[in-house]
Amino acid sequence: MQRYRIVDHYDFPVGIVVELLMETPLYDLQDLPNVSTNEIIEERDEGTKKYIKVKWNVHGQIPKAAQKIISPETLTFLEDSVWDRETLVYSTKVIPHFFKKQVNCRHKLEFFEAGNKTKRVLSGFFEIKIPVIGQLVEPVILKYLKQNSKEDFEMGSRALKQYIAKNGLPDSLREKYPEFDKK
Repeated sequence: MQRYRIVDHYDFPVGIVVELLMETPLYDLQDLPNVSTNEIIEERDEGTKKYIKVKWNVHGQIPKAAQKIISPETLTFLEDSVWDRETLVYSTKVIPHFFKKQVNCRHKLEFFEAGNKTKRVLSGFFEIKIPVIGQLVEPVILKYLKQNSKEDFEMGSRALKQYIAKNGLPDSLREKYPEFDKK
């Protein structure tokens, strides 16, 4: 089993980050490294929670010894997520299309106020319960997960800065964060 915890800091308060990145996405996650496709299957709002299902297909260099079992087709999965606006937590369960009983993966993305910045924490675990193969593949998946997390953070940071420089803050944020409004 691989556990991970990745911490980053955005240069904007949590209210701005959450409004612009979680409520009105400014960039496409399909641009992440190792992502072939991502397609929203379902999205529904229920008050303080948003339920999201996304179909993903990813790619990467699979260790030679695992290639007989894990083919590119097996790298498709469903992300079953909940965005909780009260706790500022995006929690995800990964449901693979193949090896459903052998793969266990969950993570959460949390946002915290850190002065005039936002602390973003991605944490979770994944486990591949296939003897020998799991031990070979789990570190590779962790490497790609960390690459994608880093790139996602950098894409989000750039998107925030570009959006605010071009448009200023949305009216809903302008009064609360006047020092960040570039308009």
